Amino acid sequence: MFGLFKKSPAQKSILFYRDLTEYTGGQQKVMDYFSHLRTVPEFCVDIAFSAATRWDSCNPWFPEYQSTAVNYVPAHYDYAFVAGMDWLVYLPLRPEGQPVINLIQHVRHADPAHPLCEFLTEPAVRICVSREVADAIRSTGRVNGPVVVIDNGLAIPNIPTQQKQYPLFIFGPKNPAVAQELTDLIRAQGKDVYCIDHWLPRLDLLHTLAASRISLLLPSATEGFYLPALESMRYSELTIVPDCVGNRSFCRNRENCLFPEYNSAALMSAVKEAMEIIEQPAKLNTFKQHCESTLAYHSLARERDEFLKLMQQLDTLWEQM
Repeated sequence: MFGLFKKSPAQKSILFYRDLTEYTGGQQKVMDYFSHLRTVPEFCVDIAFSAATRWDSCNPWFPEYQSTAVNYVPAHYDYAFVAGMDWLVYLPLRPEGQPVINLIQHVRHADPAHPLCEFLTEPAVRICVSREVADAIRSTGRVNGPVVVIDNGLAIPNIPTQQKQYPLFIFGPKNPAVAQELTDLIRAQGKDVYCIDHWLPRLDLLHTLAASRISLLLPSATEGFYLPALESMRYSELTIVPDCVGNRSFCRNRENCLFPEYNSAALMSAVKEAMEIIEQPAKLNTFKQHCESTLAYHSLARERDEFLKLMQQLDTLWEQM
């Protein structure tokens, strides 16, 4: 019944599910929550994967779980953990009364035109990765169950100090058209820019950020949080990231980043400002100090502690629903 780890009578068991065809911050965050539960003896954690799941370095569960994943049978477990469209697989198999932890990572869950919104009426204890996400889903009036905010945490690998190869790096797989437009405009001004408009394995992206003086990140128009902004604050000298709703609680304009409106004119203006700031060591150092404070709060350890505290209360919360 259980996969890599065998359940003891004193443990509670919990089942995850993933359909993973490319690496995203959302997939990484599910992996983080999976890993949080593995750090304590109270829980036995298993995960099932779709047949289409990709097994290579883009998969955070590779290679450990490639041969040890289990069949998706929620009835064999005390709890289920679902995120995104996992509901489609879970609902036909849902045992009556099973407590569900639902990770909500995007404000689009509140959009009545999006399929994710339909699942808000399903009973679950919902973890939102930012206050903006929690406010969005509460505003629908459809949420069935408690809503808890656990601000995203991030594990920051140690990368050796690198030579800054790129004066300006644009990362735009979520908006390749704007990434190319900005690249063309900047090059027309005779300035050097390195643009990537496709997905990279996470470690490759981090090395590129570390090799960049200024990093301009292009999220989707709306996000639930947008983890690459924190990664850029750690590795690049200066970060530009536009407003995408879910990053408002931690992206502070002219403190830890430049935070323009999400349009080409505002982004180009931010690039001009960044190029001026980057040549002012005292001003740049102030940005770096604010980045360190932001990163200290958004630690994976703080996220783990808040989640494990919630898990200790899960049965009580479920009984009160």
